[in-house]
Amino acid sequence: TTTTTTTTTTTKMIIYKCRFTGDEMLSDAFKPYPVTDGEGNEVPGLFQIDSTKVNKDSGASVDVGAGNAFGGGEAEEVDDTVELVNNVIDETIGFDLHEIPMGKKDFKEYLGTFCKAVRQKLKEDDKVPGPVVKAFTQAAPVFCKYLLSQAGEYQFYTSASMDPDGSMAFAYYGEGKMTPTFVFIKAAMLEEKC
Repeated sequence: TTTTTTTTTTTKMIIYKCRFTGDEMLSDAFKPYPVTDGEGNEVPGLFQIDSTKVNKDSGASVDVGAGNAFGGGEAEEVDDTVELVNNVIDETIGFDLHEIPMGKKDFKEYLGTFCKAVRQKLKEDDKVPGPVVKAFTQAAPVFCKYLLSQAGEYQFYTSASMDPDGSMAFAYYGEGKMTPTFVFIKAAMLEEKC
């Protein structure tokens, strides 16, 4: 007699929310990956996601009309009636992020104040163990230095509530990319399985 046991695992999506506002800012469906510096070293405390243009009505990815410039086939007709939106920024398909102007001086001030607030939130959260708080405290000067070195390349986005004290996303266009990559401070996000 042979007994077969089947285990069913349910995969849950992880939504990353701002630790301060509770606004959704990204999900694991975007496959977050580490940020690396110009030498290929991982920058601790940060992660990033790539975005794309999608059809506002269906959410389907859209060929941006580059033809075979990237190894595709014949150039396709671009449907001018289709509204294209960014799948991270858009209020219905994405996470309703809002671009705000910010200079390097303001960015430096934001990071200093924000990182102190994140550290305090982590310390107050009973679910966050001491070593995680310590790791954030050690990583913050490293990732802040990196972020400030890239400030001229970034577009700055707040979450849906536009709270100036909340988490932000920092968008940049990688070499040859038509859509931005968004960088986030990992400890500023709450992970929620849904």
